[in-house]
Parts: sequence; C-alpha cells; structure tokens
Amino acid sequence: MFPAVFVLLLTPGATAESSLTCTPSSPGSHSLHYSLTVLCQDGFVQPSFSAEGRLDGQAFLHYDSGKGRAEPQGPWAEDFAAETWDTEIKDLTENGRDLRQLLAETMSLQEEKGGLHSLQETVGCEIREDGQARGFRSICYDGKLFLSCHLETHGCRVPQSLDQTLAMEIKKSWDTDGFQSKHYRAHVQGELCARLQSYVESRMGFTDRTVPPAVNVTLSQALEGRVNLSCWAFGFFLRNISVAWLQDEDRVNQDAQQSGGVLPDGNGTYWTWVTINIPQGEKQRFTCHEDHSGNHSAHPASSGNTLMHWSPWLILAAAVVCVISIMF
Repeated sequence: MFPAVFVLLLTPGATAESSLTCTPSSPGSHSLHYSLTVLCQDGFVQPSFSAEGRLDGQAFLHYDSGKGRAEPQGPWAEDFAAETWDTEIKDLTENGRDLRQLLAETMSLQEEKGGLHSLQETVGCEIREDGQARGFRSICYDGKLFLSCHLETHGCRVPQSLDQTLAMEIKKSWDTDGFQSKHYRAHVQGELCARLQSYVESRMGFTDRTVPPAVNVTLSQALEGRVNLSCWAFGFFLRNISVAWLQDEDRVNQDAQQSGGVLPDGNGTYWTWVTINIPQGEKQRFTCHEDHSGNHSAHPASSGNTLMHWSPWLILAAAVVCVISIMF
C-alpha cells in the first residue's frame, strides 16, 4: 500500500504551473481557504460542483454538491460538531451557486462556447505573523489566473492574459452589482477570519491525539549491481516524524539518504519516504527506523517487497497516472 497522491484537476488550456496560481501563497502564520470548481460543457454549466477546504495547506474537508454533504478529511476534522458542518455546507452551497452564475455570465461573453471549460474560485483568509488578518479571492478560468482580489484594498487585479478583456468585463459587473460591498467584505474579513482563528484553536486542542504511521519497505533495482531501499511512512498525524536508515545499527550518513520531506496526503494525514542506494546483496545489514510522537519501530530491509526496476519517483509517477485515469 502506498500513499494517495493529490492531483490538481487540469482543464483544457491549463498547465500544472498555471493551476497553482489559483491557490494563493500564504506567507502568514495561518491560512484558511476554500477552492470551488464548476464546469461548463458546450455552453451548458453543469449542475454539480466540487469544493475543498484547507487549513494551513492541509485538506480538512471535501464537498460534492451531488452528494449534498461535506466529508471530513483527517482525524481532526472528524471531531467537528454538527452545526459546524451545517455552516460549511450552507456557505459552500451558496458560493457554488454564485460561481455557476459567474461561469454562465463568462460563457455568455464568449464567441466560442464549445468544449469543456472550468471556473475555479479560491476564497479565504490568512492571519499574518503580526496578527493582521487579510481576506482574499481569486478566480481562475480554464486553469489560468483570471482575477485576483484582496479585500483589504477594496479592489481586484486583472492580470495580463489572453482573457484580459473578458476579465475586465466581469470586473465591471462586479463593481456594479456590489461584489466589493461591505456585506461581502464582512463575510470574508469577519466570518472567515473568525472561523480560521477558531479552527486553529480547535486543532491545537487536538494535538494531544496521534495517529501512528503505517510503514512499508521496498527494494528496487538500480544500475551496476546496486539497489534502492525505500522506507515509506504514511497515514500519520501529527506531522512531526523521524524516518532514517541504519546500517549495522549505526545511522546512515544523512547525505546518503534521499527524502521527499513530510507531505500532506490529501486526507488530513501525512506521508514521507527515505531512500538509500546500496550494493546488491547487502540489504540484510539495513533497517528502517521510525520515530513518531515518542513511539519507535524498526523495519528490516530483508522484510521489504521487491519492485523490479522501480524507483520512488517512478512509483509516484505511476500513482499520478492512476489518479488521472480515474478522474477522467
């Protein structure tokens, strides 16, 4: 078993780099943001939409309008009270309705309405290290940044793009119908920022609970009579963990160990891996040592699974291909 891989939905005309622009960077100490995606096929806006909520970059909820419910992502969010979920669902439903209307308006201004198109909204709040709260909203059309709004400045920015004229028309309509009204600013600057503070405090109260990692050891063939030993730890919470290889009970030099760092798994937990390259036939001398929240475990390389001609990066690439195949 290997960790799930979170893959961004790339719609026609999008690239991985452009899709990332719809999720604002969060230089502050804490951030809460919601990403909603609606689709249009051949000029018809689809009735369903999906949404995801993230706290400090870690997913804590997934919403599918077809199911009509928000699903917790990870152990912390599973403790939410019923009224919290009611509030989340109400907000996401209203925002999804507004985003569908915006996509319909956008398509009405287009001469070519064929094919698949998407509109993605990211809205939220970040609290900076100085304690100042900042609300933000960005819109991406077909994976490219379309409009970027920072509510503290009471204005939106239209980036240079092929769709700049279209974005200017949308911005005019927002200025007319009160998108930048006091009510909307109060919702983001007030309600969402207050929710962010509440969630941060709630999560801090959860940190005395832990979920231990599952650990897998794999062996893959390398070049010139050598093999790669990989130690995978996944499905754990809290984030802090130590995973390292030992040779004859001595820690392998850090420079000889490759790691992808500790990464969010898309379901509220985390995963990581550490790989070393060794001479073939010596795996019995190596053990993976894992330390999480004061609990230790050792996993001999001799107990691992053999993956012929595979490396950790190829495993990740295969997982990405698998997820994309499922999505499309």
